[in-house]
Amino acid sequence: MSTSDGKKSKWFPQGYTQKMGWHFSQHSQRGGLLGHSRRRLNQNLQHDGQQVGGGFKARGAMSRSGDRTSTFDPSHSDNLLHGLNLLWRKQLFCDVTLTAQGQQFHCHKAVLASCSQYFRSLFSSHPPLGPPQDGLGALKDQPQPPQPQPPLQPLQPPQQAPQQPPQQPPQEEPGTPASSPDDKLLASPRAINNLVLQGCSSIGLRLVLEYLYTANVTLSLDTVEEVLSVSKILHIPQVTKLCVQFLNDQISVQNYKQVCKIAALHGLEETKKLANKYLVEDVLLLNLEEMRALLDSLPPPVESELALFQMSVLWLEHDRETRMQHAPDLMKRLRFALIPAPELVERVQSVDFMRTDPVCQKLLLDAMNYHLMPFRQHCRQSQASRIRSNKKMLLLVGGLPPGPDRLPSNLVQYYDDEKKTWKILTIMPYNSAHHCVVEVENFLFVLGGEDQWNPNGKHSTNFVSRYDPRFNSWIQLPPMQERRASFYACRLEKHLYVIGGRNETGYLSSVERYNLESNEWHYVSSLPQPLAAHAGAVHSGKIYISGGVHNGEYVPWLYCYDPVMDVWARKQDMNTKRAIHTLAVMNDRLYAIGGNHLKGFSHLDVMLVECYDPKGDQWNILQTPILEGRSGPGCAVLDDSIYLVGGYSWSMGAYKSSTICYCPEKGTWTELEGDVAEPLAGPACATVILPTCVPYNK
Repeated sequence: MSTSDGKKSKWFPQGYTQKMGWHFSQHSQRGGLLGHSRRRLNQNLQHDGQQVGGGFKARGAMSRSGDRTSTFDPSHSDNLLHGLNLLWRKQLFCDVTLTAQGQQFHCHKAVLASCSQYFRSLFSSHPPLGPPQDGLGALKDQPQPPQPQPPLQPLQPPQQAPQQPPQQPPQEEPGTPASSPDDKLLASPRAINNLVLQGCSSIGLRLVLEYLYTANVTLSLDTVEEVLSVSKILHIPQVTKLCVQFLNDQISVQNYKQVCKIAALHGLEETKKLANKYLVEDVLLLNLEEMRALLDSLPPPVESELALFQMSVLWLEHDRETRMQHAPDLMKRLRFALIPAPELVERVQSVDFMRTDPVCQKLLLDAMNYHLMPFRQHCRQSQASRIRSNKKMLLLVGGLPPGPDRLPSNLVQYYDDEKKTWKILTIMPYNSAHHCVVEVENFLFVLGGEDQWNPNGKHSTNFVSRYDPRFNSWIQLPPMQERRASFYACRLEKHLYVIGGRNETGYLSSVERYNLESNEWHYVSSLPQPLAAHAGAVHSGKIYISGGVHNGEYVPWLYCYDPVMDVWARKQDMNTKRAIHTLAVMNDRLYAIGGNHLKGFSHLDVMLVECYDPKGDQWNILQTPILEGRSGPGCAVLDDSIYLVGGYSWSMGAYKSSTICYCPEKGTWTELEGDVAEPLAGPACATVILPTCVPYNK
């Protein structure tokens, strides 16, 4: 094995790992190569309708048929596995490299394919290069001598169209490379020598590979969840069974809550039932005040609101005569809108006091009405529909990866700050890059973008989708009136605004407003000039738009929109021209970060960070520049920092997969641990509250 920096690292000796965790060995029913050899042994030992069972009295076994004699060596399977393990540890004859979280593992295709349905399908079907649609893995292009790239041409002046605002036909996406070295790397689809496993942790993959080559896996409560995730992604049911057996054997009074959470995340119903027995026994002994505190606690003790309701019913019925009078009080503390509508009917309405008690009846009716109007749920939020958590998470949506076909990503990822890694949350209904996302009452609106890369914007879309993290669900909303990519979108009061951008007709000055209550789009006052690749932010009830590209020129402009007066006003220009940058608001200041501009025919990263004071209408250049060039990163503000995820560095000529954050109070830049699933330019970021248990990426 080698690490991401190319240095070799040694595996721990097998005996050492036994001291560090739970060492599980399958000697009699091994999967993969060893299991296959065992099955061959049983078949060869059958003779005249009888099968030899148990151990072996001799080193070999013989089967006679006429003049032929077949001799079987029962130690061959162990020797074969031992030999493969030695080859693996010495990295001999490895023909494929797996990468997880930047760490590389050199392996043998035959071993992977014999144990994993995922690898068997991958290696046998020889899919074309490019990002996968299932979010599991991405092929790396095979190295070839890079071809010379054509010089990047400046954007052309706008062309006028009848009865249309002035628009500019784009020649390329500003700040997005028209070509990169990766675009020139071509390989035969059969030459799958490098594979990036998205959503797999390096620790989990290491332990799964240990099983494939030794039939042993070392598990602990700290690692079993990661091993489970990898085994399910790669379709290795033998490892999944070992993990389930480990969890079932380890459940105790001290750890049942942790085991229950892991079981809920991975849909392990048997394990969840075993762990819940400890929880129910504890809950039944609580008094009224303790039960109230339990229902109000954050995070909740169980994985779903339905489980919390069922636990409350068990507590009430444990001493029905004295406790049932408290049913309305306890039911008020539950959030029935977080229970799916079918389960409200089948599991909640079927409980007698939910039908007979007036208070409980109204709680149930309100939840039913909430589910009957999905398109207005973002306008009907209350305590009953809020996720039981106060912790906002950083989300990354879509983006354009490197590669010859440049198909945008359809992944929604979130950053797990406890494990310092990016994880896949869900998959969008379509691929998208250079789009916008807006958070509204903890719903995520995804607007526009392009579902395929094209320098002329002909694949720009007007799609609008809404993601609900409560149920991991998507719905389609009315589309925008114009297709847009590389634009800005935001929420202001009861409306969403989409501003400028580009499509196949050129650059746009139009502005649309979406009424969150009536579910309709309308035009409002247009930008004074067509703009694309600009950045925007909301401050004190007004929308600010900075930079971008107009008439083939990168501009330093700053515009301010007053939604009450429906007018645009020109403000003080930035000190630097820039496009495909970010504009973030913190502490009554606007920060312009990243992007690039043109010098002749060359794109240059903008390293300066500028700060704008809306009251004084004044820009200042900060002393601390950005860590590295970033064009088209995802940007979001979380707690006291501004986060930039992904993007493209013109100075490095590379798409980025890392996350950097800026703390204005300290004036410092830092880089987060853990990379996103693949390098991306043109993604979008937002912050939302996710359920405590996120069982979406199974």
